[in-house]
Amino acid sequence: MSEDIFIMGEDRTSSYVAFTLANCCMPTLVKMKPSSLVSFRKRYIDSRDNFFKALIREIESFGCQYRILYEGENDIYIIVYDKVLLYEVLLRNIDNPLFLGKGYKLDDCYPEETLECLKERYGRYQRNKNLGLTKDFPHEIGIILGYPAADVEEYIRNNGENYILCGYWKVYRNAEEAVKLFAVFSRIRGDAMKLFFSGRPLSELKGGIDRA
Repeated sequence: MSEDIFIMGEDRTSSYVAFTLANCCMPTLVKMKPSSLVSFRKRYIDSRDNFFKALIREIESFGCQYRILYEGENDIYIIVYDKVLLYEVLLRNIDNPLFLGKGYKLDDCYPEETLECLKERYGRYQRNKNLGLTKDFPHEIGIILGYPAADVEEYIRNNGENYILCGYWKVYRNAEEAVKLFAVFSRIRGDAMKLFFSGRPLSELKGGIDRA
């Protein structure tokens, strides 16, 4: 869906923030996913102050938080997260090899400390990518985003190929369960986009999600 559709009206930046969150982050905002990674294009941001005010207003209305992972010349990469759900994911993966030896300290599973380490690793990946150097993608971000650890591990083992289903992530196991979850995520996204285009606040979705 083209982002140019919302380049209208007086408050372009706020509209852009709401559109992007509706399109990319709703499963996290409604507490069905621990976090979402989203990029914002600077060419749609009229004012940096207005951008962050709009972002904070939207995500805090759902009780969520954010962290900048990387800012480049054209884009700002932000992870939107629910602190409680992210803590639970980290606790379940405290001994996962993907985190070992990479600077993470999961003993207490503090989301802020984990995201600070991820920021360093993701930023290094983006900088190397821009320079055409060897890229070391931080695959552990998949677990932080709520993907099943088994799918993340198989993705690495298969070099991103040989998956049995591709949706919100590449699935290697439990496809039937993933299909159901992807359908719920898509329905939430669709409901959010309807709210956006009708001029209503995304926060109307709070507590009104059918998870079946």
